[in-house]
Amino acid sequence: MISTVAEKILKRLEAKFGHRPQRDDPLAFIGVDSIGMAELTVELEKEFGVRVEDDILAVETVGELIEYVEMRLKEPND
Repeated sequence: MISTVAEKILKRLEAKFGHRPQRDDPLAFIGVDSIGMAELTVELEKEFGVRVEDDILAVETVGELIEYVEMRLKEPND
């Protein structure tokens, strides 16, 4: 079963880039460039209420992006 976080991210990427990506798709392959990543960061922070740090730049695939957001959701809020 796909997680709610994963489903929301997959739908957001589909709406933004025109096709539904697979978890193992590289972000660059689906069209995420530096500007797209900056926009996506703001959207993820708003939608999930998480703080996205500079370490998101190490995220290379859709699956890693999903895992990144899931990890952020598990962190205690300061």
